[in-house]
Amino acid sequence: MSMIAGTSAPQWRVDLRAHRSTKTFRIQLLLLFMCICAGLLSLGLGAVHISLDVILNTLFGLEGDKQTYIIWKSRLPRTLIAFLAGASLAVSGVIVQAIIRNPLASPKIMGINSGAALAALGSVMFLPEMPVTYLPVAAALGGIVAAVIVLFSAHVRQVSPARLALVGIAVGMVCDAGVDYLLVTAATLEISNPLVWLTGSLWARTWVHVQSMWIPLLTLMGITMTLSYQLDLQQLGDQTAQGLGQNTGKMRVLLLGVATLLASISVGVVGVIGFIGLISPHISRSLVGGQHRILLPTAALVGALLVVVADAVGRAVAPPIEVSAGILSAMLGAPYFIWIMSRSEKGQSV
Repeated sequence: MSMIAGTSAPQWRVDLRAHRSTKTFRIQLLLLFMCICAGLLSLGLGAVHISLDVILNTLFGLEGDKQTYIIWKSRLPRTLIAFLAGASLAVSGVIVQAIIRNPLASPKIMGINSGAALAALGSVMFLPEMPVTYLPVAAALGGIVAAVIVLFSAHVRQVSPARLALVGIAVGMVCDAGVDYLLVTAATLEISNPLVWLTGSLWARTWVHVQSMWIPLLTLMGITMTLSYQLDLQQLGDQTAQGLGQNTGKMRVLLLGVATLLASISVGVVGVIGFIGLISPHISRSLVGGQHRILLPTAALVGALLVVVADAVGRAVAPPIEVSAGILSAMLGAPYFIWIMSRSEKGQSV
């Protein structure tokens, strides 16, 4: 009897792991399928409706018609940018929530989005001749400066999650005030495009924007995957993480730097799309759990799906007028945030 008991327990654990692995794979496969469907939907919706057969003919290089030009020159790069931005914002949100150890944290709370927006807006208004390929660079610099201020103010050598969050909120408010000042003092014609961009719009995004963001964002997401174990340790608390050999202060700074670049580069191209960095990790955690090796790619798929759907719906609501993806994501994210808060107040796990 003891032999049976001794061998059945390990086998039970192996079966449980296999079941979880299969479930996770199916969830990620379903999310990938949904992303593909959303991408095809995004290519078809807009002021000019394009049928599925024309979209497929265009993607597979078959002979198409005049609508092929719309797909290649406008909608395909726009859809790819939505995928990249959504995935990056979601991964950045996962990192921030891990290092702050707060499920309500996001790049916005850390002041990253606001710093990137201020730098990008300033470069557009004061350097109008600057090529669009440098806009993500300017935004990244702004996000980095904001993050450095947060770290310095929170004392780098004793970086605590609570202090990081509080200082991040303060820095974000200062940067938001700077954005408001630039908009108020600018001429009316100068702020028309920046205003649209600040709402989180993918309008007029082209292959030039794709080229400026895809390499750094994919590289940063790859780096994040290699640091997934370090993110797991961060959530265990400083004492436990240090006991397992992690230099928590330096690792927190490194992870915050990666999160800053991911969010800032995305903001530089698509503007401020709120709540993606907050709700994507939550949705993903409810689907696959909190192990970051699994959570990170799942969150990337969820974030990409949300932004692509928001952009597609925004174009389909009242064509030719477009509703920005940032507005629709806020309409979705605000109720979800309230729901999370209500669960937290009831003492449930979030």
